[in-house]
Amino acid sequence: MSLARGLYYRVWSRITRQRFRAGRNFRIYGRLEIRGPGEVVFGDNVAIIEHARFHTHSPDALLTIGNDVLVGTTRFGCARRIQVGNMCQFAEAYIMDTDFHSIHSDRRTNPDAPIRVAPVYIGDNVWVGHFAGVLPGARIGNNSVVSFGSVCARDYPDDAVLVGNPARVAGKVPGAAGVNALSVHRSTGD
Repeated sequence: MSLARGLYYRVWSRITRQRFRAGRNFRIYGRLEIRGPGEVVFGDNVAIIEHARFHTHSPDALLTIGNDVLVGTTRFGCARRIQVGNMCQFAEAYIMDTDFHSIHSDRRTNPDAPIRVAPVYIGDNVWVGHFAGVLPGARIGNNSVVSFGSVCARDYPDDAVLVGNPARVAGKVPGAAGVNALSVHRSTGD
């Protein structure tokens, strides 16, 4: 049934002229919402398991999702570029490459007040947990975990457990080269 829903969405996106493509074995268990003038591209074996939202905010926006990705109740907001690697998992999280509004003091009176837009890159095998935020300019390294409620806004290394707001590296992911579960447990203070 999920494969049939994926096929239905592919056909529907062609009829409605959405700029959407999906690879082999595209599955929808929940709901998929794609809006905006930009392009959304899914790799092979992508599964939507909750209500996922992919919104583009300019014709030049490109939002790419790699192979073997599992997407829960995640909201993507893309004005320029969001790139997600292979084998990632997303819980109820927010991923955005723009602030959508200016932070300058004249933001309400100056229609030309600058708005921050910076590409977001999420490496392979990254798990983004519940209520996490990945903000403009963030680059999450391969095999990393973005913990519950963390807010990422800069570059993070591979194999990192990220916690807090702003997110910081709390330790290495268990199973990473030279790391065991006890060392991660100690580094996070638990």
